[in-house]
Amino acid sequence: MKTKYLAILLCAAFVLPGCNDSFLDRIPLDELTDETYWETEEHLILASNACVNYLRGKSRSVDMEFLGDNVFRERSSEYKTLGSGNFTSDLSVINSEWTTDYDGIRRCNHFLENYERAQKVSASVRYAGEAIFIRAYLYSYLVNCFGDVPRVTNTIDVGDDELYGSRTDKETMIEWILDEFDRAAVVLPYAKDLKDSELGRPTKEAAWAFSSRFALYHERWDKAVSSAEEVMTAGFHKLYDNGNPETTYNELFTLAANPVTNKNNREFIVTRLYSEEANQTHNLSRELQVPNEEARYAPTRSLMDAYLCNGLPITLPASRYRENTHEAIFNNRDPRMAQTILKPGAKWCGYPGKTTYEQPKFSNSATSCRTTTGWYFTKFVELSAISRYNKDQNAIPLMRYAEVLLNWIEAKEMRGDAITQPDIDKSINLLRDRVGADKMVLTKLNAYGLNLRDEIRRERRVELALEGERYFDLLRWKQGDLLAKDVTGMRKSTVPPSEYVYVEDIPTDDKGNLILMTGRTFSDMKNYLWPIPFTQTQRNPNLLPNNPGWE
Repeated sequence: MKTKYLAILLCAAFVLPGCNDSFLDRIPLDELTDETYWETEEHLILASNACVNYLRGKSRSVDMEFLGDNVFRERSSEYKTLGSGNFTSDLSVINSEWTTDYDGIRRCNHFLENYERAQKVSASVRYAGEAIFIRAYLYSYLVNCFGDVPRVTNTIDVGDDELYGSRTDKETMIEWILDEFDRAAVVLPYAKDLKDSELGRPTKEAAWAFSSRFALYHERWDKAVSSAEEVMTAGFHKLYDNGNPETTYNELFTLAANPVTNKNNREFIVTRLYSEEANQTHNLSRELQVPNEEARYAPTRSLMDAYLCNGLPITLPASRYRENTHEAIFNNRDPRMAQTILKPGAKWCGYPGKTTYEQPKFSNSATSCRTTTGWYFTKFVELSAISRYNKDQNAIPLMRYAEVLLNWIEAKEMRGDAITQPDIDKSINLLRDRVGADKMVLTKLNAYGLNLRDEIRRERRVELALEGERYFDLLRWKQGDLLAKDVTGMRKSTVPPSEYVYVEDIPTDDKGNLILMTGRTFSDMKNYLWPIPFTQTQRNPNLLPNNPGWE
């Protein structure tokens, strides 16, 4: 196989947003079981690609923001329904999570049962490490969503007893998944040793980073700290910086920082790559600033209020926060706000014929992009892709070095370490320094009576906004009650006069914010885990009893 052709196939394996009608279908399982297949390194690469292809794409990462309280979409969405708490166990997205993850696990198991047949391939153990990593990655989502789940480590065929097995308890699964990440890290290469043609393949740092996230989620503080430190001391990954604090964070999520073409971007540890050449693209930029409909993702009041003003929460008088106009909300805020949320005066493509953003639009006319909350995102927006439907090639980061730093400092605080200023300087302040934000200073937090844990969590929300992790953070913090709050938007008094007629009948809360959605619920007894999908319990009664509250 020619090198160029192989590179295209590799790219296709990493860029696909889903698991149907994709590159996976070029490598059917029955073909892989042929006795002559498992012989060469190319065979192993293609079979491993079928496993790596189960890394989540835009539709199963960014779209998960609809579960939380960062974004709002007026139209219906199954993630939105799930996040509202008003759903049943037959919601299709719940079953899709289950079946897609287990389909990927089956592919990984199939690889691990056959790779040793390629006896002459010295790198075969490296590709086995990739399958081990992907399997652990998929199981981490199953455990996060469902708790106790069946542990399947072999390829199940119709008639096998394991097909109708029971669930393994969550605590056992957690320890096993962390061990699997460790096992993968032993044989995977360091990121510095990847060839250009191997960009996107799992590395030691990938295994450690996801181990850190998963350990943090399940209160294994020592493991979360040590896994993060493995990435930090490996020395390859670093925060992206283009030299301009006013643009560097926003640029990170555009084509300019695509790790395929920009070697300065070493921040992305695990990435879903997209390529028009490989006929695999997404539509996120257009969905954020669609020029003739409602923006699919609109920032909520809750997210807007999370950004600091003059280095302090806006609830403190000392922050000197004022909000008497649409423009004023951006004054003296954390610089990441204007690099995440569209600020008046910024470039955009949501209004054909006008390249500079002026004010929000609330009317339903098809002349430009409408917002339901009063705000628009600019993070992840590639302006050149907005006019071309489904032609976005922005890479979607699934794990960034920034998150590793946040995992590290949070886990240290949670396990009871005496956090020092140097700890903050080597984690949170690195994130703030690259955008020119006010540093976090422990003596200042104490002086204003601020809680360090709350501020660490705020930092995580701001840094990782629109990357799909907010919902899971709220669950692990046991803050599900925030998901039951009404969704609100712009203060009605700051709506531009020309748009006021379109919002005058919308009710407001006690602060004058537009109320966009009510009736959200969250039960501590049932909503910290998803129910086992109805379809699966019908097929396999041994999965019962269901999770608490879903019996």
